[in-house]
Amino acid sequence: MSAFVPAGAERVNVFVVGDVHLFKHYFEGDAVFARLRRYYDNQQYRFEVPPGEFSEVRSFLADHGYGLVVVEAVPEFTVVVRQYTRHPENIFKASVTHRGADGYNFFLMTDREAVEEAVRDGAVRLARTTLDHPF
Repeated sequence: MSAFVPAGAERVNVFVVGDVHLFKHYFEGDAVFARLRRYYDNQQYRFEVPPGEFSEVRSFLADHGYGLVVVEAVPEFTVVVRQYTRHPENIFKASVTHRGADGYNFFLMTDREAVEEAVRDGAVRLARTTLDHPF
């Protein structure tokens, strides 16, 4: 994972998927959200920041008590559920993105706690399968 998170800063995991930095977080204060609004996808409930603007967003959020950490180990944050079966409760809310492939739904979770919760509720860690991650 890449980034220095200042002491006292709230850590926010960021995932590079395709050509965009994705993260999902509730930021306190209207001023912070107002500055990030143009990156917010209100259909997916996440922020999508182009690579050329990421450093500026990271710096802005650091000044407001948030440490953005780029997660390079994407498979460690991915869980799998067979398509057309019961999904763990809140898996969509706790995932940054999801994709379907090969009869499975893959969910990239926001953090390790979300991964653990999804596994407790019936999802399987990608690492425990023979599947490749689609992100």
